[in-house]
Amino acid sequence: MAAGDGAVHEQIAQGLREHPAKKGMRFTILVTAVEIGGSIGLFHLAQRMGANDVVSYLIGSIAPVVGGFMVWAKARKFSGASAAIFAFTALSAVIALIGSTAPKVLLYKDCAVTALIGLIFLGSCVLVRKPLVFYMAQRYGTDGTHDGMAIFDAMWDISRDFRTCMYVISYLWAVLFLIQAAGTVLIIRQTRYSTAYNYDQILPWAAIGLGIVGSIAIGRYFNKKGEARVGAANAVPVR
Repeated sequence: MAAGDGAVHEQIAQGLREHPAKKGMRFTILVTAVEIGGSIGLFHLAQRMGANDVVSYLIGSIAPVVGGFMVWAKARKFSGASAAIFAFTALSAVIALIGSTAPKVLLYKDCAVTALIGLIFLGSCVLVRKPLVFYMAQRYGTDGTHDGMAIFDAMWDISRDFRTCMYVISYLWAVLFLIQAAGTVLIIRQTRYSTAYNYDQILPWAAIGLGIVGSIAIGRYFNKKGEARVGAANAVPVR
């Protein structure tokens, strides 16, 4: 192992200690509340003021843009996570506005959005340089500052185990969303609307919970694997 690589690993470890996620937790919660809660709040506010569904959805989509600018203002760095949240919001709005608005049809549209999000996670593994999970981890795994987010760029460049971890977690989320969408479709077809609606609200949280638990487990596995690899490399005398 080159001495330069060892120095980079030490810089990364030091950076993670200086920019932990808990240090920027308040800001992360605030931005997430603006992006997600703001979308819902603006939508309902617009409807109360008499706006139609199309205008209300467009107004609600302003919130993720505001959240993205908040991240940029703090980190001076474009946030892939903010772009993803905005894309998901816009995707949901577009699909909801297409075709029928019958109760069960709206539930099917929710399933379509969920499936498309799963396909986006999957597609990011093969169509772009870094999978979507990397940008989520970069934002929520640090304090959200420019230096904190730059640590993840360095980890991506130097660590094969880190890159593999990001891909594996992306595949996990893709599979979970696709399974959730397929399962909800079956429930909608076989039950009445009120029952299907309840499952439509519960299953996303179940999928997210499994995704978080699985991501943590996968992250710990590859972290230990990477540490073992670095330790073994350090044990080899440099000639």
